[in-house]
Amino acid sequence: MILLKRKKNKRIAERKTETKINTLIPWNIIGIGAMLWIITLFIFIGDKFAPSIDLAENQKAPETIISSVSFDCINLKITEAEKNSAAEKVPFVFEKENTKLDIANQKINSLLTRLNQFYKSSNTNNQTEAFQSINDIIIGSNLNANDIIDAFSENKLKLLQQNLTKNINNFYVKGIISNEDYETYYNDKKNNLIDIFDDTKNTNSIVNIDNIFSEDIALSLLIDEFNNDGQKRVIENLSSIIIIPNLKYNNILTESNKSEAKNKVELTYDKFPKEFVIVKESDLVTKQTIELLKAHNKQLSLEVDPSEVRLMYFGKSILLLAGLIASIVMLKLLDSDILQKIENVILLSLLALITVSSARLLSYLSIQLDLLPSVVLVYLVPHSLAVLLSVILFGGGAALSIGFWGSFATAIYFDQSFNVFVLGILTTVTATTAARNVHRRSNIYRAGLLIALVNFLFTFIIYIFDQQEITVLGIQLLGALISSIFSASLTLVLIPLFEKLFGITTDITLLELSDMSHPLLQKMAIQAPGTYHHSLMVATLSQNAAEAINANSLLVRVSAYYHDIGKLAKPEFFSENIQNNENPHDNLSPHMSALVIIAHVKEGLALAKRHKLPTPILDAIEQHHGNGLIHFFYEKAKRNILDLNSDEELNEADFRYGGKPAESPEMAILSLADACEAASRSINKPTPQKISNLINEIFEQKLNDGQLDYARLNMAEINLVKKSIIFSLTNMLHGRVPYKNNENLSNK
Repeated sequence: MILLKRKKNKRIAERKTETKINTLIPWNIIGIGAMLWIITLFIFIGDKFAPSIDLAENQKAPETIISSVSFDCINLKITEAEKNSAAEKVPFVFEKENTKLDIANQKINSLLTRLNQFYKSSNTNNQTEAFQSINDIIIGSNLNANDIIDAFSENKLKLLQQNLTKNINNFYVKGIISNEDYETYYNDKKNNLIDIFDDTKNTNSIVNIDNIFSEDIALSLLIDEFNNDGQKRVIENLSSIIIIPNLKYNNILTESNKSEAKNKVELTYDKFPKEFVIVKESDLVTKQTIELLKAHNKQLSLEVDPSEVRLMYFGKSILLLAGLIASIVMLKLLDSDILQKIENVILLSLLALITVSSARLLSYLSIQLDLLPSVVLVYLVPHSLAVLLSVILFGGGAALSIGFWGSFATAIYFDQSFNVFVLGILTTVTATTAARNVHRRSNIYRAGLLIALVNFLFTFIIYIFDQQEITVLGIQLLGALISSIFSASLTLVLIPLFEKLFGITTDITLLELSDMSHPLLQKMAIQAPGTYHHSLMVATLSQNAAEAINANSLLVRVSAYYHDIGKLAKPEFFSENIQNNENPHDNLSPHMSALVIIAHVKEGLALAKRHKLPTPILDAIEQHHGNGLIHFFYEKAKRNILDLNSDEELNEADFRYGGKPAESPEMAILSLADACEAASRSINKPTPQKISNLINEIFEQKLNDGQLDYARLNMAEINLVKKSIIFSLTNMLHGRVPYKNNENLSNK
């Protein structure tokens, strides 16, 4: 046994050495890291190298700023006055509704027709019908048919028709506006013109406001056509149904025309000499101050010597490279296993670009839209997004590395800002701490709020030292809150996407799978109760063993729940489910029994894929037996051949599982715990010594069979796993441990 251990130790050492040699020059990491560095430089390219504008309006200037070059700058006061003057000259836009004239003429014609019918008809019924129709037409006018009939006799109908038709058509053609609009816009006019937009013809016409009518003006002109007081009263009351405004003020078109007029105004520029005092220390920063700084920096960037630009680029590139190397080294020290898979390296590189690219994008939008200065902008950068994603997908080591890189690169982008770097590091540490033990997706928002709180405190400290305006502080605090909540929300959206694309399973997903109400676990509890209980026991053994060597205990526990789901296909063929001592294998050949047993791995994989279980669970199903030998049926087949004195050659491969040996510490632990728990059921009157001997035998067998060759476990770790399993099984199977000189105690 000692010789076997030595050989095994040598084999493991050789594999470790080989792995170390292969990772001395990690070309995949170097290549992807170089690409990340180049992309980051590309993101920075084109940005001006003039000093950033770390000032906000209404803030007190922390220092006196003097121009380094002569420059031209917009005079905001004069330009704004000229723009406002141009806007004031823009006519109000009224939209013309031509249908209103048709409605009015229809009512007038109908009224005149019915009046004529009333006078001309000698039939009482016809007169009654005409009378009622007149009332229907003039409803809402505070009149009745008798009022009109009394005011206008038959010989006055022609006068009524002429005056109404002529004037109403004139009113509507020129335009009628409501009394309210007339008061508002006629009295507010800066000129005598209005712009009438015809919605049917899609045309505009500029007219003098004195040429249009208000409701009251139109009524007054119409009443003047009649001399009789009764007729005047009728016309006045009819106005409510025949004089309807057909010009409606259109605020959208008016404001659009005003904006267009403002944009056409030529900007007024002032010239400023070199060494001009842009702002003095403690002076209040105004919009004009910000504009002066922008104009100065723009001119400065144009006059910078090309060699200086190249030198600046070179300096920033070296700093970025140093930061990137430091981040990679940090990750290698904290969690080197992550770098073993190329998919992980690619995803980490994408996460590393999030903070830098978002900072560049926000800066570009701020410059183009002239929204926010960098003193506010830095608080909108989602520093925590990449960190939250990293800690959930890969763990704390990756999060700290990615956070450091994001903080370092962003600080360089904002002119080597120490405040930006400190803010990024604080956010990184807070996000890593808050999200490291996130077990539910909703808890991510709690992490976001904690990040916002830390950012608030940092902002207050900076506020105290920089003496910023309270309004600037408020905007910074709001920016920090928006950034934190946005990062948390986007994290929830991106996690499932990254899990699917890169085959990563987070602790959140594992915890969701650990819910014993999962359909597969429920089905197992009903159809294969023995296997269900076995899986629970294996889960406990595996979790304890994983904790002993600091492996992923959650992963191995959840994997244990599902590792034997393939037995659901034929649960009665597995010993833990056999009842009443009726063993179906008694009627099968060893070869057939082996085929049935081996098939549960294939059946398990198919069932897991059908239920869309993640990759680690698939690995657990495939690797928990590896390509190990089914000793019982293999030995049974050998005995049968001997008993029959047969010349048949026994192929060992027929009795081996078709899976892969464990490729991670977690899968190795699961394989060992599974074998130990299953074998422990055969112990008659278990004692600590019997349990220990059995476990030692199983571990020796696994080692000799090469099932742990790829598990990345050293002998010290294997021994710790063994001790943990022995301890757990002893407590499970032999709760009352017999002591020397106290044998009776064990029988109680």
